[in-house]
Amino acid sequence: MLLQAGNIRVEVAPQDGGRIAQIFYNDVELLIARPNKETTIATLTWGCYPMAPFAGRLADGTFAWNGNRYSTLQTHGKHAIHGTVVTRPWEVLDHSDTHVNMSISLDDGSRALWPFAGTCEHIVQVTPNEVKCVLTIHALEPFPYQLGWHPCWRKPDSAHFTFSSMFEKDIDQIPTGRMVEPTTGPWDDCFTDVITEPTLHINDVAISLTSTAEYWVIYDELAHSTCIEPQTGPPNAFNLFTDDFFDVAQPQQEACAEFTIRLGSSA
Repeated sequence: MLLQAGNIRVEVAPQDGGRIAQIFYNDVELLIARPNKETTIATLTWGCYPMAPFAGRLADGTFAWNGNRYSTLQTHGKHAIHGTVVTRPWEVLDHSDTHVNMSISLDDGSRALWPFAGTCEHIVQVTPNEVKCVLTIHALEPFPYQLGWHPCWRKPDSAHFTFSSMFEKDIDQIPTGRMVEPTTGPWDDCFTDVITEPTLHINDVAISLTSTAEYWVIYDELAHSTCIEPQTGPPNAFNLFTDDFFDVAQPQQEACAEFTIRLGSSA
């Protein structure tokens, strides 16, 4: 599915986790393209995909909430990762030349993926200057949630961002909940307290990222790609023994997050 406005073209792939498959600005490809031979692991390494109802790693695929223990599928070794919707097809609710609205159930009906009832919508809107994404959870019962996006950018010529806080990680790369001073890269880390919002340059394209989400995961350990991921909470938020790092979805109350990608020429 192709969306277009001005110099921006966006390919959306509802069948591939409701993701943006590619963003073009003046015909320059900005995201890592779909691999020729896709595996479950490769699914997480291309395009820009939504993450719900949790983002990043969830330790052991389990969490406690309201006095009960819950689980989801372990999709990353012994852990769960990046939510329940990235490998499943989304339904297209409506679309035009400049927008698409997609929806998916957070569970597949078995309660093995996600133990609570609800759906998620993903709207992608293109204007001549930006790509705007909106994620909305519609809950049928209360449950903890996070929302986020995982854009896999082609390795930028430069990237700039400044945060005042970073999460400490344990030996399994899981945030402990303790905040530390940001280190120098390379990173596979979660940051918060934005000082300078992320910007990138790829070829002659300037990219500016903003979000209503307060947390950003930076993953730039790969030679060919950099991921800069806005999230409404840090990885493993449900297990950090405080509700400061996640929100609770309620019936009849929309739970939303927005992610805006502004594009222009840097020449």
